[in-house]
Amino acid sequence: MTSQTDATLQQQISALEALLQLLIKEARCLQSGSITELEPIAAEKERLYQNISILESQHRTQAPNLTPVDLRARRKALLQKIVQHNQLNGQVIGALERFNKGAWQVIFGADHPLYTDVGTTQNAAQRHLIGSA
Repeated sequence: MTSQTDATLQQQISALEALLQLLIKEARCLQSGSITELEPIAAEKERLYQNISILESQHRTQAPNLTPVDLRARRKALLQKIVQHNQLNGQVIGALERFNKGAWQVIFGADHPLYTDVGTTQNAAQRHLIGSA
């Protein structure tokens, strides 16, 4: 039973390593503005999350306490790195979303928009095109 448990945990560690590399790639895309590359990354992340979840369920039914300490330590370290990278990527995505919402509201806000649909300011005394000073 222990060798089967070790094999399952080893498969999970391999999947976690792939997920970590994917999160690093996602961070590079976010930093470089390569937004179009994020969709396939998100699909692959979802596939890996499902695979890792299945492997975790298998591992829990196979006497996980008999797994060697070094494998458990590697898994734990990977999980910590994944959580850290995922949080950082989430913060970047949140900041981009807030920036885009803010820009959208400045230009086309619902209550009192600063600009009209033709790109001039609402205030007649200061009417000018977007981007002109």
